[in-house]
Amino acid sequence: MDGVLLHEPFHMIQGQNLSGTGSTFDGDMVDEMELHEGAFPARFGDRSAGVLDVTTRDGSRTGTTFRLAASVSNAGLVGEGPFGKKKRGSWLAVVRKSYLQYILARTFPDTTLIFGLEDAQARLTYDLTPKNNITLYFLESFSNLNRASVGPNLGINSIVTAGYHYTLANLGWRYSPVERLLIVNHFAWMREKFDDQNPNKLPTSGGFYGEWVWNGSATWMWNSRSPLEGGWSLRQLRDEGFSDQYQSVATAPRLLDHFNGNALLAGGYLQQSWNAFSGRLRFTAGGRWDHHSLDAVTAVSPSASAAFGVTSSTSIQLAWGQYVQYPEIALLTSPLGSRALLPSRSNHAQAAIEQRLGPRTRLRAEYYDRSDRDLVFQPLYDPRILPTGKVFAPSVNPPYVNSLRGYARGVEVFLQHSSANRLTGWVSYAFGRTEMRDGVTAARFPSDYDQRHTVNVYGGYRLRPSINLSLRWSYGTGFPIPGYLRQSGTLYYLSNSRNQLRLGPYSRTDLRVNKAWTHDKWKLTLYGEVINLMNRTNYVFESFDGYTTSTKQAYVTLDKLFPILPSAGLVFER
Repeated sequence: MDGVLLHEPFHMIQGQNLSGTGSTFDGDMVDEMELHEGAFPARFGDRSAGVLDVTTRDGSRTGTTFRLAASVSNAGLVGEGPFGKKKRGSWLAVVRKSYLQYILARTFPDTTLIFGLEDAQARLTYDLTPKNNITLYFLESFSNLNRASVGPNLGINSIVTAGYHYTLANLGWRYSPVERLLIVNHFAWMREKFDDQNPNKLPTSGGFYGEWVWNGSATWMWNSRSPLEGGWSLRQLRDEGFSDQYQSVATAPRLLDHFNGNALLAGGYLQQSWNAFSGRLRFTAGGRWDHHSLDAVTAVSPSASAAFGVTSSTSIQLAWGQYVQYPEIALLTSPLGSRALLPSRSNHAQAAIEQRLGPRTRLRAEYYDRSDRDLVFQPLYDPRILPTGKVFAPSVNPPYVNSLRGYARGVEVFLQHSSANRLTGWVSYAFGRTEMRDGVTAARFPSDYDQRHTVNVYGGYRLRPSINLSLRWSYGTGFPIPGYLRQSGTLYYLSNSRNQLRLGPYSRTDLRVNKAWTHDKWKLTLYGEVINLMNRTNYVFESFDGYTTSTKQAYVTLDKLFPILPSAGLVFER
């Protein structure tokens, strides 16, 4: 966000396998978002998966405005305006708080998806000179869980109370000494803290993560069609934490894991673009260099892309790249891991064709191919049935090793129609297939998040100038239940193949209606919405709870996702 790689910028509960999440940054702060699903530009470093590039917006320089929103589930306030009589700067501030946890606590008292959230964020912008601009972005967010009302019914290692605190400060400086050169610097600091407690108010896990960041970049326009980009980054990382397990209230906890370390991650990139044939052909090539001080591994990652306009309405895009992602300090300094762990590496290839069907309608089809190696994995973590028919009982703390490699391949089709009046929306379908291979056990299996078919439909219709109706439907085939499991009736048993048992399909429909009243100096909008309109029961895997050696029966906990959630609210703008 704003040129800085964020670690875990979410409202969430740490220390558990299952956690609902929400972004800490508010949509009212966002100017634009760009999703790079794969084969992304060289400036995005130390990541091997997709990148969501978020740019926050400046406040208004024309006048001071406020926007108040309140509903059954949340409330928020947005304010913005200019600085001084000359209006050389602006301010923008947002505060919000969720009340959804109080609703869910009465309908879902046992689920760990119930957590409250609140945050405050602000952005200040000022022009020191016509060629110098500075920005300051600050974010403070809190997430908390409290299941004390059902604590007596939960296990000794269940999370009853928990808190997660995320802070981010980002100072930016843009300088353009000459027309063809732009220099951008960002100095950022972020912090994450969490703590979890069991029904007896004893700690089950806790941790702290901190990071100081400097990112610098420069763009030089050799000419109007050939920009040269380069940059450098330094990240000073700090990570520490622990996790405990209790056998009973009276016994002392067993330390499952602990970690504590510092690291310096340095990186740089260089990228050149060329445009030809009046902009119909664009070619970009670049590369990254990264080094991690803890594992002392240096990596070079090249990438290239090309886009060609076949006709005025048809374009073809091709992209390829190699990427690297270093293990977390928690793995490098844990007794279960090692400083000898290698970074994971990934090769991406994409090909897409896009057809404009009119000024407001486009059709896009894309194929992707990704291969990974040196993924960090615990191959001896899961109990299973051996070829001899006996049960393999894993040790309490099996080690992490770079034993996993795999691939992901698939196609996506996307149809979009954009209009400010009447009908707007999109339809998308994706087919994907992943397979992993473990080098220690030689096992082949679908990845934990292998989803073969996904459909998303969104439609908005303006019934009248002041009334808008929108509907969204999402569908996806079920994810694997992680582990060596099979099912017989309602019971689960150990098996000799991993990730062969799947959850049922996911389906959710959301409906929203807005009605607006506009005046010269203010605007009032009333809205009603229903999340999970069809009251579909969707499940998610929460935990593996053990097995019986004699019968080979396994015990699994599946948690329910949101039930039907009606809500109503208002938005007042002035």
